[in-house]
Amino acid sequence: MSKIEKKYTKGSFSKGRPSQEELTILRERRMSQYEGKTASMPLCIFNLMNAILGSGILGLANAVANLGIALFTGMLVAVAVLAFNSIRLLIEMCDYTGNSSYEAIGKAAFGLGGKVVTILNIFIHTMGAMCSFLFIVKYELPEVIRVLVGAGPCDEAWYLNGDILTIMVTVIIIMPLAAARNIGFLGYTSGFAMACMIFFTGVIIAERWIIPCPIRNNTIEISTNTSDDAVGVTEDYHNHNETCSSQTSDIHREFEEGLAHQTCDAKIITWNSLSAYAIPTMVFAFQCHASVLPIYTELTNPTAKRMHKVAVISILNVFVLYFLAALFGYLTFYSAVGPELLLMYSAYDPTNIVILISRLMVLCCVIFSTPLLHYPARKSLIMLFFENKPFSWITHLGIMIVLLTTTNILVIYVPTIREVFGFAGATCASMLVIILPSLFYLRLGPGPLLSSRKLVPLFLVIIGFGFMVMSMALIIMGWIK
Repeated sequence: MSKIEKKYTKGSFSKGRPSQEELTILRERRMSQYEGKTASMPLCIFNLMNAILGSGILGLANAVANLGIALFTGMLVAVAVLAFNSIRLLIEMCDYTGNSSYEAIGKAAFGLGGKVVTILNIFIHTMGAMCSFLFIVKYELPEVIRVLVGAGPCDEAWYLNGDILTIMVTVIIIMPLAAARNIGFLGYTSGFAMACMIFFTGVIIAERWIIPCPIRNNTIEISTNTSDDAVGVTEDYHNHNETCSSQTSDIHREFEEGLAHQTCDAKIITWNSLSAYAIPTMVFAFQCHASVLPIYTELTNPTAKRMHKVAVISILNVFVLYFLAALFGYLTFYSAVGPELLLMYSAYDPTNIVILISRLMVLCCVIFSTPLLHYPARKSLIMLFFENKPFSWITHLGIMIVLLTTTNILVIYVPTIREVFGFAGATCASMLVIILPSLFYLRLGPGPLLSSRKLVPLFLVIIGFGFMVMSMALIIMGWIK
């Protein structure tokens, strides 16, 4: 290792920014750590979009209801800008230090402690996100199959068992994709997942003019005219399901409670006891930072300029999907919109073919997103226990099996794990999106702490800790209530 490499690997940046020659040496060192930089810019865009876009799209309509259209729009723009700024800082630190991973930058900034803290945040967040995705598979896929095969609400065939289906999806689809050595390979499945979410967003927009408001009054009027109406069928389906599935009946009970007080006027600006939940929801929705550097290192001709373009295009596209889905989802159900948009449509009419296809599209997206989240989770463990050791397929596949098996066990046997990981996610997302990138820049970037270049990162650290404390407080209050 040259003197330049040793100097900047140790984080010795007191003398200012490295020269162009030094940056070239560091960049070559970073690029040499990966054998296959085979991901074109479109594939990297698909991967980054898939890393950003997940189950967050299902909760943003509720954020509109609790903030109002104008306030939600302004805050969504602010969070998108914040997410891009954090990605920019990570890319700059990657080039500046010559390190090609989030964990290695943490070590360069704060030594072993910084590395361990970064690894723990990445691992906990990605494991929690994978669990949340597989929970969607566990609860949604059996109901979709039930409608497709025409099974009764009380049928208990093996192919309607959510636990069995979760294991099958993991073994047949997720494991082969997660076994890939390079993340760039997942760009093809990510592209398909994005097409699914675009379709789902289109359905949300179309349903705005199909589903009546208020739903309850229209339900009563229509049901008296024809017994075959979709809403009448839905009510009958709900009544039967209440005796068979407590989870389904809880969903429908919440749906009915919302309809009891449904209003059909759009709020421009509003604030209530639930409004504070909207901020962490939006921060979580743009969380992709654990996957940014692996995507960057596999980009063909990986330069900061090209990766900035990947980040801008990805965040803009996801922002449009988020905004449209949230706005039109809110304008469909108004005050009755729940915390999980997909369940609103499912509870309204589970037999509707368009809604059924939409549920399948969301399932495809979360299934194909799971391997992408698995990649940084596995890498964090490799960085912790097998750093500086040559690549081994035994280690690679062994960690994959352990992680996915653990995730399945949590989803199957610990139903309340979502609350535990919700708490962990509230802290880890704020750390990964806002706090850690800014802290790394404050520590490693050129110039004194209070220089003009570091004022924004310093401000973001303060804001990030505020988000984290607020999110933790809200979750604890929800547990107490």
